[in-house]
This record gives sequence, structure tokens and C-alpha cells, in this order.
Amino acid sequence: MQNEAQLIERAKTMDRDALNALVGVFWQPVYRFVLYKTGDAEEAKEITQETFLRVLRSLAKYEQTEASFQAYLNRIAANIITDLWRKKQRAPALSDLSDHPHLASGDEPPEKQAMRSEERALIAGVLQQLPEDQRRTIEYRIIIGLSVKETATALNKSEAAVKMLQQRALKNCRTLLVEQGLLEPSLGGECLD
Repeated sequence: MQNEAQLIERAKTMDRDALNALVGVFWQPVYRFVLYKTGDAEEAKEITQETFLRVLRSLAKYEQTEASFQAYLNRIAANIITDLWRKKQRAPALSDLSDHPHLASGDEPPEKQAMRSEERALIAGVLQQLPEDQRRTIEYRIIIGLSVKETATALNKSEAAVKMLQQRALKNCRTLLVEQGLLEPSLGGECLD
């Protein structure tokens, strides 16, 4: 893919090839994020589509910052999800991505897929037990793979706050895994750092 900034500038002029390239690059990561948050494949498709429609409508006004375009998209998707939950008076439900094999990358043997599915279910369960700010930090930093700076922008927090939230979240995850007997106490310091 060409330089992201150049692609965005071309897309702002409604260049069809640039718009298609942006959607092609960012659709799957946004969909995975929304699916993880909603737990419903159909709802995730609709929210992802709405995310891109909103971006298309406002792309001419978009100003590039130090945060990536991915962070911008995830922020819009998160806002749509929050609005939807408010309307439906619904709480977040995290999905196990292993329930959606079409999102799996690579061709793994069934045994490995089963182990990975089990691991994801355990991790999703632990994440649900974290305070919301810690959970969202882990989602952005580790699951989605945003940088500290991008996560700070997405969460409207300072980079130092994001680092602290991540550190506390990992410590809490370790504690929860030990309490549930899923991690040896002696291995706690090595596992998630």
C-alpha cells in the first residue's frame, strides 16, 4: 500500500481507487474490532458499514494527526457502538473471535485452532472482569495493536495514563489468571510482560 497519508489525501478528493484501497485495507481490522465488542456478526457488519459511511461523508474535513487512520476509524466505530448500546440499553458483550472462523488467519490444524479458541475464551473472560478503562486499553493496545500514542488519542488520555492503565490491566489479568488456577503464581511475572 502506498503511503497512508497520500492515500487519504487522494480519497478526500473522492478518487474511487483511493477510496477502494482505504476500505480494502481497513475494513477487516474495523470489523474485527466491532465483532469483538458486539459479539454479533450481522451487527458487526452493519456497524462497520456505518463507520465507513460516516467516514466517507466527513472525509473532506478529516485532518491527519499523529494518530493513525486506524485509530480514527476505531474511534468512530466505538462511538457508533456506544450510541447503539444507549438506544438498546445494552451492556457490552465481548465475542470470542474463534467463533468466527472466517476471520482466522492462515490454515492451522484443527487441534491448534481448538487450543487457540480455548485460549481466546479464557482471555475474553478475564478481560470482562477488568475495569472498563483497563479493558479498553488492552483492547486497543494488544488486540487491535495500536501504539501508545494512538491509544491515548482514541481514549482521550495522556500517553502516561495509557502506559499506567496497560500496566495495571496486565497485573490484574495476571492476578485473575492465578486466582482461577490458570497460571502458576511463580510464572505470573513472566507471562504477560
